[in-house]
Amino acid sequence: MKKILSRRESDIYQDISHFMMIKYPDIIYRFDFAAGMKMTMNQAKNHKYLNPWSGYPDLFIAYPNGRHCGLFIEIKKKSVKVFKKDGSIYQDEHLERQFEVLKQLSLLGYHATFGIGMDHCIEIIDSYLRGEI
Repeated sequence: MKKILSRRESDIYQDISHFMMIKYPDIIYRFDFAAGMKMTMNQAKNHKYLNPWSGYPDLFIAYPNGRHCGLFIEIKKKSVKVFKKDGSIYQDEHLERQFEVLKQLSLLGYHATFGIGMDHCIEIIDSYLRGEI
């Protein structure tokens, strides 16, 4: 039997972008798409110089909702496990760095969180834009 491959994060980005264009056409948002791109050595050096923060979230929605000044989501495929059953984060250097950046952004007044899969990301966006979180 042929194994079905997991969707790439970039596929989820495209779906979220489509959703935003239809449901929230006036809301400004941006994806950190370059993080997953193949670059030449010079492009990679330039990108690192211009973006020194590793762990920067995948999506930013520039909309204050009364509680927070904007929304950051670190997008993961549905198959990715971020938190253990006890609520602690899995020990993985990359996840831990992303979690630290999300905590720092939260302290600055943003709502910053992990979104696991398309449906979860949409729930977060809708809840945030309704002012519920």
